[in-house]
Amino acid sequence: MKTLFTLLFFSLAANVFGQVSFTIIEPASIAGGYNFTSNGDGTDWGLPDLLNPADAILDTCVIAEDGTPGLNAQGIPFSYEACGPITNNIAGKIAVVYRYDGSSSNVCWYAEKILNCQNAGAIGVIMINREDVLIDVPGVNGGPQCNIPFAFISSSDGAVLRERLEAGDDVIAFLGNKSGLYTDDAGLTSESTVAPIIASTSSLIAQDDTEFGFDVGASVFNFGSADQNNVSLTATVTGPAGTWTETAGPYSIMAGDTLDIYTGGTNNIPAFSFTNYPNGRYTLTYEVDLGIPDSSDFDNTLSYDFVISDDVITYSSVDTLTGIPIPSANYRAANSGSFQSCQHFRDPNASRLGARGMYFSAVTGYDSGVTLDGEEIPITLYQWDDQFTDLNDPNLDFANLNAVAFGFYYYPSDLQGETVYAEFDTPVQLVDNQRYLACVQINNADVFLGHDTRIDYTSTIGLNLQPQTPNQSDNGFFALGFGEDLSPAIGLRVMDAALLDVDEVTLKNGTVYPNPASEVLVVKPGTNAPAHVQVSDMSGRIVMTKSIPSEGSSLDISSLTTGAYTVTILTENQQNETFKVLIR
Repeated sequence: MKTLFTLLFFSLAANVFGQVSFTIIEPASIAGGYNFTSNGDGTDWGLPDLLNPADAILDTCVIAEDGTPGLNAQGIPFSYEACGPITNNIAGKIAVVYRYDGSSSNVCWYAEKILNCQNAGAIGVIMINREDVLIDVPGVNGGPQCNIPFAFISSSDGAVLRERLEAGDDVIAFLGNKSGLYTDDAGLTSESTVAPIIASTSSLIAQDDTEFGFDVGASVFNFGSADQNNVSLTATVTGPAGTWTETAGPYSIMAGDTLDIYTGGTNNIPAFSFTNYPNGRYTLTYEVDLGIPDSSDFDNTLSYDFVISDDVITYSSVDTLTGIPIPSANYRAANSGSFQSCQHFRDPNASRLGARGMYFSAVTGYDSGVTLDGEEIPITLYQWDDQFTDLNDPNLDFANLNAVAFGFYYYPSDLQGETVYAEFDTPVQLVDNQRYLACVQINNADVFLGHDTRIDYTSTIGLNLQPQTPNQSDNGFFALGFGEDLSPAIGLRVMDAALLDVDEVTLKNGTVYPNPASEVLVVKPGTNAPAHVQVSDMSGRIVMTKSIPSEGSSLDISSLTTGAYTVTILTENQQNETFKVLIR
């Protein structure tokens, strides 16, 4: 078992710069912190990193254009690549440019773009990658001459920014380190605030305050140079059930220090809950108040949405209209043949639910020439039978995963980045307090699964210590997946278990394991009597039979091809049981 995962497509640099941040302040629809690499991450740059608050910038963003006609292979104007002298007015603004696409003769290096913007009067540069990853940007061809700050962001985050700019919105952003820049200045960061425990859950298991609620809280930073003696934190939830609000404080925070205010902590703020939960979208908002004017208040509030729905359970942000997961980035493990993104689920009222299928999205690698048309995507719901308490428990493992439902999705066309849905072959009723992993698998090195970068669960997982979104590569399972700030954009679709066919939800007494299997399959009848076993492929053809004793027996399945099979245990008293098994 591993709790950290460090391999991404190319090299995903962590956003670890002290208090350095790239934050969009306005418009509210895209406000928040974004992952980035920046000055000092690559080699040959003249400007040091952004830890010096004097280098911080806050201003309006504008796309820098060099007048080059045409569109690149991604449908983005060549003029946005800023490889020539800038033709529009960007003086005193934060310039937004694209990395060279590779499809035009308008070739230039990163530093050349920055120098073109610098010469046109820009105070900083936001550079958008052509791929959905972050890299350490080298400063060749002019890096030592660059003297304005820049941030390098992923293509998906860049698309969000570009859409608002092309729509004519005023986009205001901050890049840098605020520490000590102002006298009176406190604020929040996404990684230091507790997000809702899940982004979308089913109303079937969230009926009142005894069934759904979560801890809240935040670490409040005093970025300013003055001590503060009247700091308070307010948490508010608004939605179809009304308004809930709690305030903690006032507290004192020394200059440059941090104060932790969490449910159950030394500085306590009560947990959130409503007495009932009508379906709809709810918003959790944190607000810091100094008791006096804050000199830089753009980070004094921070909000998260969560949804109560009929049938979607996910840790990913969901579309406001459809309620299904929406990706903002795409990843897979580097140098891994097979890769699974999963989400953990456990609930004391899970037996009210029937698991029907899964939502997910995928893209193919940039310039790979590969399409999604015809791509096979397996989905699996595992019963996670390893016994452990939390992430700190040394018994946390992935050794006892047993598939209880699975299916396959075959792309009918090249649906790049679109959220699609796959049904399990047979829906299954869930069991109260049982751990499950709902997983989507890819077996093509050129395919990447959709992920969500909008919700940072760092503090949430720090409080509940549960493995929300594990993933698996050739190197094994990783309990924290790609990290607490990057969730797979997958979702488990559920239904009222009372609507399932009775035959489909009867609890089985027999046992078939492991599942998936590769060489040997162990079969035990659920009665104290011998039984007969049949293994059938998906066409219904019987490919193996064996008589087994009452204590069970192993089947050599090494000769069977990869795929889904049905194992039927036939008993003398006609209490036959069937199991779906994946053989790899």
